[in-house]
This record gives sequence, C-alpha cells and structure tokens, in this order.
Amino acid sequence: MRLTEKLQRCKAEDLMTEDPITASPNDGVIEAFEIMIKNDVGALPVTDKEDRLLGLVTRTDLGRALLEDRYEPGTTVEEVMETDVVVARPDDDLITVIKKMCSAPEGIYNQLPVVDDERRLLGIITDGDLIRWLADRVKRLRSG
Repeated sequence: MRLTEKLQRCKAEDLMTEDPITASPNDGVIEAFEIMIKNDVGALPVTDKEDRLLGLVTRTDLGRALLEDRYEPGTTVEEVMETDVVVARPDDDLITVIKKMCSAPEGIYNQLPVVDDERRLLGIITDGDLIRWLADRVKRLRSG
C-alpha cells in the first residue's frame, strides 16, 4: 500500500489521545501552567461544563507571559486563551490533519483538538502523536 493510501486510511480518531486533560475558563493561569508541567502536556483545551471547546492555552505562551510578569494575580484562563482554534473532526484523514497542523500563520500547530459537530472535545492530536505514527510505519517497512 502506498504512503498516500495509508495517510488517507488513518483517521484523526485513530491518532488522537482521548479524554485529554483540560482547563475550565475560570481556572487561574498559574494553576493551568502547573497542570501542564505536572502532566507534561504542551497545551490545555479549555472546555465548558458540556465539554464544548472554548479555546486553548499553551505551556509556551503561559510560561513566557508568567516569566515576563505580564499577568495580574487572579488572571483566568478565559482571559488569555486562544479562541480561534483550528480543530480536527474524528473522520479527518491524516493528510487533512497534517494540513491543518501546518496552517499556522507562523510555524505549525503542535496540538490539534478533535471535536464533534457540536464542538464537544473528543481528543487531541499532538506533533508527538504524528511522529510516533510515522516511526511505527517506518519500523514496519524495515521489518518487512
């Protein structure tokens, strides 16, 4: 099977990490940053009580802003989250996922939330998930 066919057969729901760690809009930015460090995740999807995606905060953005002392005490995730979040659908193929991750104005999106038609968070795909998938395919090719 050609690589293109493999990329089309693999779906976002096959790659995603289900039930990702999330933040609520009222969480403090320091609390959110600590959760990311403790759990070694690069981003937290921000969801409402019905698990609908509201936004995304990244460890890089929060860490940089905390180091530069740009937040007032009590600043919440809702105040700083990115709300224009590029998302994947569960049935998006890997080619579509890669195109979406590469659609950032500068660089790439390292995390891509996977949502249903009502924007309920189903999972998240990271650049690490893609690398693991590719490494597995290379390993299979080499072992024949």
